[in-house]
Amino acid sequence: MNNKPLFNVSDSNLTGKKALLLSTVWNAEILAPMQNEILSVLESKNIECVNMQCPGSLELAATAKRYLTNNHIDGLIAIGLVVKGGTPHFKLVCNETYRSLGNLAYDFENIPVINGVLTVENLVQAEERINPAKINKGREFADSLIHLLST
Repeated sequence: MNNKPLFNVSDSNLTGKKALLLSTVWNAEILAPMQNEILSVLESKNIECVNMQCPGSLELAATAKRYLTNNHIDGLIAIGLVVKGGTPHFKLVCNETYRSLGNLAYDFENIPVINGVLTVENLVQAEERINPAKINKGREFADSLIHLLST
């Protein structure tokens, strides 16, 4: 079950706003449809988008912090994919990634930070969440940022 948020973003024109879409090289091919959906939604609202990559989910917050410190950005969407394996590595990566992105949001309190890191049991769950014809988390992440930039 997916309770999609109902953001009112239909009349938002955010010309002049600039967003950073930071994605991971790890699982980049799987994330590509979500990344494309985010870019499409942001561009439809006239938001300029800087598209960057970092190695993996653990590097998202540090890479974003370095960029936000040295560049003007109005909002950030960080996307990655962590698929559960047979070791404790999954929990460690998920916990640290979420903690560090949460800390980033506190450090840059005037810049909306959208945590778009998917944590899934398997690739079937990943495809369901990423596919624009299914759950479409890319649109949800983009709409979340648009909502925050509009308020």
